Amino acid sequence: MHVFWIQLAGLVLVLLIWLRSLYNLLTDFDIPPQFTLDTDTAPDPLPGHAPSLSVIIPARNEADNIEACVRSVLALDWPGPLEVVVLDDRSTDGTSQILDRLAAADRRLKVFVGADPPAGWLGKPHALHLAQQHATGDWLWFIDADVTLDPLGARRLLGRTIAQGAEMSSALGHLVVESFWERAVQTRVGALIAGGNPLVEVNDPLHERVLANGQCLLFKREAYQRLGGHEAIKGSVLDDVDFARLAKSNDVPFRLYFGPGVFKCRMYKTFAEIWQGWTKNLFPALSYSIGDTLFVTAVLAAVSLLPFVLLTKNLILFGLGQPVEMWFLGIEAVTVLLIFIVDAVGHKVRGYKWGLWWSFPIGMTVIIGLFWNSAWRITSGRGAVWKGRVVEAGRPKAPD
Repeated sequence: MHVFWIQLAGLVLVLLIWLRSLYNLLTDFDIPPQFTLDTDTAPDPLPGHAPSLSVIIPARNEADNIEACVRSVLALDWPGPLEVVVLDDRSTDGTSQILDRLAAADRRLKVFVGADPPAGWLGKPHALHLAQQHATGDWLWFIDADVTLDPLGARRLLGRTIAQGAEMSSALGHLVVESFWERAVQTRVGALIAGGNPLVEVNDPLHERVLANGQCLLFKREAYQRLGGHEAIKGSVLDDVDFARLAKSNDVPFRLYFGPGVFKCRMYKTFAEIWQGWTKNLFPALSYSIGDTLFVTAVLAAVSLLPFVLLTKNLILFGLGQPVEMWFLGIEAVTVLLIFIVDAVGHKVRGYKWGLWWSFPIGMTVIIGLFWNSAWRITSGRGAVWKGRVVEAGRPKAPD
């Protein structure tokens, strides 16, 4: 009898968790209006003269993305001085030739060639460290090469940042997903990140929760220098989150926005890219802790997968004429239905198609596998491979 009540209590708890998730989605708890920069958001007015803006882009073998990215920056509706600084990190796929052609057609684009990162540096922080040395703007906007900016993106992001008195900001843009695996995995990773980091808490300077998006980091020049620039996070895989942590600990006003009206980005196009990309990030996101990995994946499995397993098992038993506790079957069925509803509503709220609602358990199974693959590769010393480089071979030493 005790086992019965424990199982029933567990199922009810999972059901309540999903009900709370639905409530958060329907009441703007996850995405408050003051921290939303959507495609229909009117830009905040800029005070006085518009400041000068330097958009800084690292590019390593980005031939498929770099032209669209650079052209979107050059097409920005920005009333002040604008320059684009691209650090070509010794690409071998035609990126260099594309950049040379674009630079010849627009003097606002400056292209420089990178070098091997010194000991203690990772590739991306080093590339951005080199690139920012050539930037002259009052504000420095670091974006990834697979980002495409909205024409009003700069006015929305910088206008809101200044209006709210921040000196550093970041945005969660619209994640472009096209293939099955992007829709099954990427959208659910995004939902986990957003749902687990409410913007009200992230933007509270007294709250310990930190989050930023390395696809889009904006700094007032003085704030960037006060934080120590990229040298302060030179060995970090999660340079974005560590910058946000530095900002909070050094009283630099910071904001993170839900920003589909700022930019869009297609991060990974294939299952292999998804597997490699998140393998690089997930174990560092849990502070290289096996204990935290065990806890997070156990919770994900219990909340997201166990209802499907139990419902399937009991339906099979019921179909075979075996005795089944109908209370369990009913709660399991309601929970699974609610999971699909929350997933579909979350997709709609964040601007995604929800037709693959049935792929939820597939996506969550892959995500749990990604957590453990990331932990295994990094703790074993094999490292995560990205763009031909071993990004993490074991836990890194703290920066000097």
